[in-house]
Amino acid sequence: MRLGEVVECYNISGDYDFLLKVYARDMKHYQDFVYNKLGKVTSIGSTHSTFVMSETKNTYNVQL
Repeated sequence: MRLGEVVECYNISGDYDFLLKVYARDMKHYQDFVYNKLGKVTSIGSTHSTFVMSETKNTYNVQL
């Protein structure tokens, strides 16, 4: 809740416990975030990063 770069956080099932959506200006900013902010959270044992290469679809318009 206190990390400004984290814009979304989900508790998920599977190989990992949480999925974070993080916004960073560039890779240097992301590296600083992971090492100096996320890395200082003592309850985090490990991290895994995946990066968006391009956007195919982005909508919240779901018909129920």
